[in-house]
Amino acid sequence: MLQALLLASLLLPQDKPAKTVEERLKELDEKIAALEKKHKTLSDENASMEIKIVEAKVWKENFARQTATSWVKQYAAAMQLNEKQKGELETLWYDWTKEDQEKPNVPYRWMEREKELRSKLSPEQAGLLCRKVREDQERNAQAMIGMVAKSAKLTLDRIEIVRKAAMPKLKFEEDVLLPQAHPEKYANSWGQTLSAVDSSIPELSSSLSEDEVQALRKLLDQWKPKQR
Repeated sequence: MLQALLLASLLLPQDKPAKTVEERLKELDEKIAALEKKHKTLSDENASMEIKIVEAKVWKENFARQTATSWVKQYAAAMQLNEKQKGELETLWYDWTKEDQEKPNVPYRWMEREKELRSKLSPEQAGLLCRKVREDQERNAQAMIGMVAKSAKLTLDRIEIVRKAAMPKLKFEEDVLLPQAHPEKYANSWGQTLSAVDSSIPELSSSLSEDEVQALRKLLDQWKPKQR
């Protein structure tokens, strides 16, 4: 009986020996080291994030100022602005750009801005700006038509023929200060350009060779929006 009890006692799980003070201190040091490492990693990540946030704010600020300066520089001479007006319009464009950065875009915002811009110009200056905006739109259209014709491998003289045929088919408004305020007219300028070139094909057939016309048709077919 005694032997059986002794054997049973040997087979039962034995309690682990108590850890020494040194072992417990070592475990504590390891846990502290792990926590410090995790804290440093989080601190580094937070610091990196803060740097990115600051960089983004600086970029937005610079973009807003550059946008305002560029617009005034582009149109000041055409409108015959004085120095005071230049400063006012630069501030106006800066505020608009900052607003766009911070708030979601809404359709009517640019319409209100066009009214505000018009209120800061004399009738003569508004007319001059409208003319300059129209000229810019025409120049952009000519460039896009040229790109289409060039992509069809047409020579420079043929590109000019395409321009002369397509340009009259595009409509440019007379009383626009800000194209952004008229998305129904200018948002799809690329599509309108393609349509103008496409509708010019019949009359171009008398000026271009058959191969040139076919090259232009093929290119337009590739660039036309896919039908769903």
